[in-house]
Amino acid sequence: MDTLKALYNQRADLATALAALVAIDEGDERELTTEETEQHTQACADLEAIDAKIERLKAAKAIETRAPSAPVEPGQPSRIAFGPDHSLERPWGPTLHADATDEMRVEADAAALGEWAIAARKASNGLGADPRLFAATGDSSGMNTAVPSEGGFAVPSEIAPGIEREMLETGAITSRVDTRTITGDSIAYNVIDVTSQVDGSRQGGIRAYWVDQGTAATKSKTTIARLEMKLRKVGVLNYLTDELVADAAAFGGEVRAMVIDEVGFAVEDAIFEGDGAGKPQGFTNANCVVSIAKETGQAAATIVGENITKMWARMSPRSHANAVWLANVDTIPQLSVMTLDIGTAGTRYPFASVNNGSLSLWGRPVIYVPYASTLGTVDDIVLADLSKYRLVRKSSGVEQSSSIHVRFTQGEETIRTFYRVDGQAVPRSAVTPFKGSNTTSPFIVLATRS
Repeated sequence: MDTLKALYNQRADLATALAALVAIDEGDERELTTEETEQHTQACADLEAIDAKIERLKAAKAIETRAPSAPVEPGQPSRIAFGPDHSLERPWGPTLHADATDEMRVEADAAALGEWAIAARKASNGLGADPRLFAATGDSSGMNTAVPSEGGFAVPSEIAPGIEREMLETGAITSRVDTRTITGDSIAYNVIDVTSQVDGSRQGGIRAYWVDQGTAATKSKTTIARLEMKLRKVGVLNYLTDELVADAAAFGGEVRAMVIDEVGFAVEDAIFEGDGAGKPQGFTNANCVVSIAKETGQAAATIVGENITKMWARMSPRSHANAVWLANVDTIPQLSVMTLDIGTAGTRYPFASVNNGSLSLWGRPVIYVPYASTLGTVDDIVLADLSKYRLVRKSSGVEQSSSIHVRFTQGEETIRTFYRVDGQAVPRSAVTPFKGSNTTSPFIVLATRS
């Protein structure tokens, strides 16, 4: 008799005996005798031992069946060609054509992820390994190589780029920062060290002179600052049960959405307020940040028109066109009805406007983000030119793989997602203007009002 089948029969007999003892213990007739109590304890231990042995045998069988019965040539087998000339190949999910819309491609990626998860789950349970699990280990998107001895398979390489693209293109913050791609683990940029616009300090020390014909200009040179970045890693684990993996398309969409939301949230939060320790340094913690003090006598937990006007006045003039306001939703009641006292003439709305539910201040949009602090504390509203923040990411993009070992005893498959990025504000400090004493910056915060 098959070993697994015999173990399942033993388990069924033990479960029946244990159920009878439980019925006595839960009944009102009597307590379990000492002998019955010992039988109950032994039955539980035997069941646990049999379950562990079943799982070991299933894992061993899965490893044995993962190797394809025949060598898998590049692009074979079960790769689906699409497009008029059949020049593009997709190993998982529905057939696509070259004129497919972005929405169709997102749906196809979700279905592909779900189809792959079902195949990986079956292989983990010893039900046979789909050869495509071994063919999808290319490095085009940085997927990890499948390691059968570790119970791992690479997530299809055509899926991860779509996850990363959606994170970067749809995020309120990531869609606006200066994103660069690197192939190594770190990079250093040379940037112009600008701290002032006074003569002799512009562009880090370059100065223009008016000269007579035939007269040489006075020499000047710029100062270079070093912008060093080392990739940091943020990760997500998704645990998959048989029930979750029942519907390929629906499940793939759920996993995709969870990864995009969680990794995207973590990256944007770090860009906003990261401390730079094992994560990017947020622009609110950058050396170039300018903080606007509260007004004399200003009530706690308030934002007044003078705050906003002074923040706008300290924004670098060249950043006005790119600037956005990032605020906590707690600020809506005050921002939407804000006025500025102009003395005997009464009050007016000098900069606040609402159009189709969207608020703008000084003509620039207000974007509500969960990373902003609650009303009355620093960073509850920030004025930022996000193009002055540099984000670097690994060229391999989102890295995903699966394993049956992380949650082996619970009988769950795990999808692991890693994303490697780093970032910091490009300006090294606030800038002293050509005329005047109030420094300006691409990043302005409002100090605590308490």
